[in-house]
Amino acid sequence: MKVCIFGAGAIGGFLAAYLSKANNEVSLIARGSNLEAYKEKGIKLYHGDRFVQASPFATNDSQEIGTVDLVFVTVKAPGLLDVGKKIRPLLGIETKVVFAMNGIPWWYGLDSSRENRIAKDILDPSGILHREVASQRIVGCVVDCPAFVDAPGVIISKRNSQGVFTLGLPKFSGNCSLEAISKCMFDAGLQAPVVENFEQAVWNKLIVNLSRSPLAVLTGVNEMELAYDDEITEITKEMILEAAQVADAHGIKLELDWDRLLKPDYRSEHRSSMLQDWDGKRPMEIDAILKVVCLFAKKAGVHSPTMNRVLSLLTMKARAAGIYDG
Repeated sequence: MKVCIFGAGAIGGFLAAYLSKANNEVSLIARGSNLEAYKEKGIKLYHGDRFVQASPFATNDSQEIGTVDLVFVTVKAPGLLDVGKKIRPLLGIETKVVFAMNGIPWWYGLDSSRENRIAKDILDPSGILHREVASQRIVGCVVDCPAFVDAPGVIISKRNSQGVFTLGLPKFSGNCSLEAISKCMFDAGLQAPVVENFEQAVWNKLIVNLSRSPLAVLTGVNEMELAYDDEITEITKEMILEAAQVADAHGIKLELDWDRLLKPDYRSEHRSSMLQDWDGKRPMEIDAILKVVCLFAKKAGVHSPTMNRVLSLLTMKARAAGIYDG
């Protein structure tokens, strides 16, 4: 399969390394020091006790790649505008676009009335993705693969288990088989289950990100350290309960396993993706992970004081650092 990874950071590099080793024709769209490293030395992935090295074609110009069978978009939400500007040359008649990203997807609610398209208005304000990526191309992907960029071109994932990339379709996309995509990933050594209710998978992951990542940035500590503080744990619990009410307003019933959500025994010393971005003074996924959910709450009449306060603190901190203008 001819595959393009758009956004070759930690997750993009992880995917590219494994897919390249499974006889796929893989290309990368990257930029900056990562792009230079991929061009000169390829990808080096240290995954648990495994080492995977690959040398896919890397560029910042999608026209140099041309049409592909499959695009994985692995940028952070602030990078979506760049995707919209560059994705057209990659799209053939049957090309699917897998958005493997954190938080609420930009296309969430596109089947709703215009005033309810909150995610699209915040995450795709110019409408460029809506124009360039037809609804029948869109595939959702929830990622469970703790990884980080240790140096340009060098990806580390300390967990020994396979990465899990849960696939699903938006409600509005109709019937479309994802088996070919799932098999492509499975053959590369990745877990890629296909779920019928993709929005459920989004919210299951979101309550974890939403209740940990912003607090990690505000405190500067990893996920395990957060769980050892009783007051922080109470804030975490309040955010989860508020988010669960928002999910319920969207027809999603969340089963909350409080031990797994709160106790340090179920956490690692992983620095969340948002905290990694803060460390690197890069734009963070504040909108997709927290702001949109707060707006959903307001629209649904859900009282969400803890989420709102954390959002205010986080946005002020990010604005002061010059990495957020929302």
